[in-house]
Amino acid sequence: MASVSTSHLIMFIASVIVAASVAGTVILEVNQMSTAIEMQGSNVATEVETDIAITSDPGYPESIYDRETETVSVLVKNVGSETLQVHRSAIDVLVDGRYVSNDHLAVDRLDVDANSWRPGGIVEVTIDVGEIEDLAVDGDTRVTTIVHGNEDSIDFHVANNAD
Repeated sequence: MASVSTSHLIMFIASVIVAASVAGTVILEVNQMSTAIEMQGSNVATEVETDIAITSDPGYPESIYDRETETVSVLVKNVGSETLQVHRSAIDVLVDGRYVSNDHLAVDRLDVDANSWRPGGIVEVTIDVGEIEDLAVDGDTRVTTIVHGNEDSIDFHVANNAD
């Protein structure tokens, strides 16, 4: 009889040890998942609160593309509710589907002298196309700006010199 009680006691202790280790692992995984969900929720909230709109007029391509300096300039308005950063690393730009490195961008706040881009604020994004190899602005051109996963595009036509 004592041997049965001893074997039951050993089995009970082993099951408690296994249960404790499983519970510890589950708690650790739940904490990691909770942190990941919280971070994802924060990122989604920022993306939802961020919205931009290009306000340049495609009907006047000469106001967008300067042939002499070989620059493209678009006005971008923060139409969301999130305050954004006025820095070239905060904005991604595509010209005709081609990514433009931040080295070829300038971002300037137009309406006030500040480093923050508040809702309703406008920045001018200037792309130095002349410094980018194998990129020419000629004919139909599309410029896309992307901030926190939100994007807006403008299509305009630049007449070549023969037109």
